[in-house]
Amino acid sequence: MDIKVIGIDLSGKPENPTGICFLYGHNLHFNTLFKNEDILSYISLKKPSLIVIDAPLSLPKGRCCLSKDCSCSKEGGHFREAEVKMRKYGRTLPLTFRGMRMLTERGIQIAEKLKDEYTVLESHPRTIQKILGFSNLYEDLTKYFELPENISGHELDAALLVIAGVFYARGEFMEFGDVDEGTIILPKENRSINDILNFKTFL
Repeated sequence: MDIKVIGIDLSGKPENPTGICFLYGHNLHFNTLFKNEDILSYISLKKPSLIVIDAPLSLPKGRCCLSKDCSCSKEGGHFREAEVKMRKYGRTLPLTFRGMRMLTERGIQIAEKLKDEYTVLESHPRTIQKILGFSNLYEDLTKYFELPENISGHELDAALLVIAGVFYARGEFMEFGDVDEGTIILPKENRSINDILNFKTFL
């Protein structure tokens, strides 16, 4: 069966571009979308097996929100266990930073609308890139896929999320965090991407 994975490099604000990558079979298809409704409509049209998003999709334990003025700020921290555990591979910003707060709130909102119908995972493109050993993202990805010349950085990051989804589907992944709080998945170390990108036998 052909694999269908969507990677979403989500922006914190709907007026900023969100990079989309859709893997179907051996081919990557790219798009840039803005509004939540357009992202959700695209997903509904493509009906993926798996969705991987670059955005926090949950709050730290003890928090009901990320406002510094809320009483929950005394109960929960700035990071989830997932961010703390993955620091060996890559660092992320505190969820309470203004930009991250907006991204987290939007990521949670979108994931809530998807999780009953789809498998929705969280990952982190810069850390994926580091684990895969990619120095020039465009040039390295062209070794495996045909890419458009005018591809954006957001769309390239979405392609990394798709690759992480393929690693996940093959069982070749690392997962960080508490399942009840939220986890981040990354490709397993020291695995051949050529082997992982053999699409014949999974999903």
